[in-house]
Amino acid sequence: MRNVIRSEEAARVTKPDRLRHFLRLIGGGALSLFLSRFSLDAATLPAGFTETQFGSNLSDTPTAMDFAPDGRLFVCQQGGQLRVIENGVLLATPFVTVTTIANGERGLLGIAFDPNFTSNQFVYVYYTDITAPIHNRVSRFTANGNVAVTGSETVILELDNLSSATNHNGGGIHFGSDGKLYVGVGENANPANSQTLTNRLGKLLRINADGTLPSDNPTIFPGIAGSASGDNRAIWAVGLRNPYTFAFQPGTGRLFIDDVGQSTWEEINDGIVDSNYGWSVCEGFCSPPNTNYRDPLFEYGHGSSSTTGCAIVGGTFYNPAINQFPASYIGKYFFSDLCSGWIRLMDPSNNTASDFAMGLSTPVDLKVGPDGSLYYLIQGNGGQVWRVSATPPPQALNISSRSDVASGENVMIGGFIITGNATKEVIVRAIGPSLQQFNVPNPLADPLLALHGSTGELITSNDNWKQTQQALIESTHLAPTNDLESAIVATLQPGAYTAIVSGQGGTGGIGLVEVYDLDLAAASKLANISTRSFVQTGDNRLIGGFILGGDNGAANVIVRAIGPSLTQGGITNALADPTLELRDSNGALLLADDNWQDDPSQAVQITASGLAPSNPLESAIATSLLPGAYTAIVAGKNGGTGIGLVEIYNIP
Repeated sequence: MRNVIRSEEAARVTKPDRLRHFLRLIGGGALSLFLSRFSLDAATLPAGFTETQFGSNLSDTPTAMDFAPDGRLFVCQQGGQLRVIENGVLLATPFVTVTTIANGERGLLGIAFDPNFTSNQFVYVYYTDITAPIHNRVSRFTANGNVAVTGSETVILELDNLSSATNHNGGGIHFGSDGKLYVGVGENANPANSQTLTNRLGKLLRINADGTLPSDNPTIFPGIAGSASGDNRAIWAVGLRNPYTFAFQPGTGRLFIDDVGQSTWEEINDGIVDSNYGWSVCEGFCSPPNTNYRDPLFEYGHGSSSTTGCAIVGGTFYNPAINQFPASYIGKYFFSDLCSGWIRLMDPSNNTASDFAMGLSTPVDLKVGPDGSLYYLIQGNGGQVWRVSATPPPQALNISSRSDVASGENVMIGGFIITGNATKEVIVRAIGPSLQQFNVPNPLADPLLALHGSTGELITSNDNWKQTQQALIESTHLAPTNDLESAIVATLQPGAYTAIVSGQGGTGGIGLVEVYDLDLAAASKLANISTRSFVQTGDNRLIGGFILGGDNGAANVIVRAIGPSLTQGGITNALADPTLELRDSNGALLLADDNWQDDPSQAVQITASGLAPSNPLESAIATSLLPGAYTAIVAGKNGGTGIGLVEIYNIP
């Protein structure tokens, strides 16, 4: 029989809460004894996956994390510091430090970013306020780069006063697809709180971004007499014990609530408005069934095996903008257990779970990053973030070219080829005004973007990116930062494509065309890219950038700079003698070439690839490159100018 705990029996339960017990150990010498149960080595992962630590060790006990829309990872430390990991580096200066108390499960416990963060820079945190009487609150800060604006704290929500019990605080906060802020609140170790509408403890709350209450929140809930009023109109669902983590599914907006159990069961609940999840009448599935209470979608028992544990902490759907994992992972739900140190994978189509990772040192949170990797946060080993990635062979993840954009033949034309036997989702961007922040002179003021197929047919076009596909573009986390810039998201069949960038009204300036691969798991890839534009000198040379992804060795690449042979296609002002440089992400020169036949060994490799330029004055480089970012720079010999072409081929 599945366990049922009546409210009067729950009051007599004396078994310690595992999550409370662990967090109390954090401050004492017992921590080392507790952690001795866990391997301090890397986690055990399925074949085809690897992991690396993301950023250095934290300085305090971590509790939660979330990605900003720009890709930075923010990590909550229980003592009150909100830390930033930017480009894999843990920054020394915290974003903000709130005054709190790291006592039991109290402290800095949750973080969320405003849906309009790009424009308003609002960051929300959930923490324990030490002002008597002690209570939890949600506050909003305004970001100024990697730190909060001094004095910008705005209190959004003051929660109920806490008892002397320091456990069952909840702490998860996330914005739903409806733009509302959802707040998970524990029942403060008093089971009766979960089944009353006179306080907000043991509930999931829903509020507006400014802290006001939505008029469409429910007022009545099954199994509870009366109706919510006043501040308690924030209540959206009831009957929860300690919803330490929860997650929304990108695209669908579906909500899963992870509720930490007491003696027997850990729960994943289907987040549905006006639901009563049964605590403390039921723990896990109610037996016998009770129509007042919504049973969990999935439960697992207490123990120390690969399928049991003590506290569900961390949950995230695998629906990233860039699908790095195999297609079988898409739409699945990762969740972890604090004590058993594993990550499992739930299939929402049949509510079953399978193993994924073992040997994690006290995980507390999970997130899928904008790169399609799985990130997990652990309290062991001093506090760490780890990134789990699939290991496909290196392939182009994104490509970009920068040059002077003019009119007529001198517009910028970016070409790319998709190979394989499956469709590929990409985003193409035309960037101009935002280049000014990188000190690029004369940026293209208002770029226009047109995407053409292999026969020249127009597939679609865009002027200002918010005019069409705004929500889809924002969901990729690759939205341009200036409203005048252009972007297109498209799912394309294998074949050749051309992106043409011009200026509104025939205006000119330096522009950037980019293509990003949004579906790495597809049985297709970006095999080669090219950009044609008017090549000048200095900042107006033709600069082609590309990123190779994957962690499974080097990729063979051919880079070409074409000029004279363009006359065969009717180009009247071709670059007469192109030169080529290949540089790494730090700007260091890797290889350079003037005429492709000058180096005999290079000439042999280039010829063998079938990609030898047709004119001896053109340039080419054959090399093997590890995953990373690279830049190919095309210029005219002795300051020559004219229309040139840069090409990057990824050779099998």
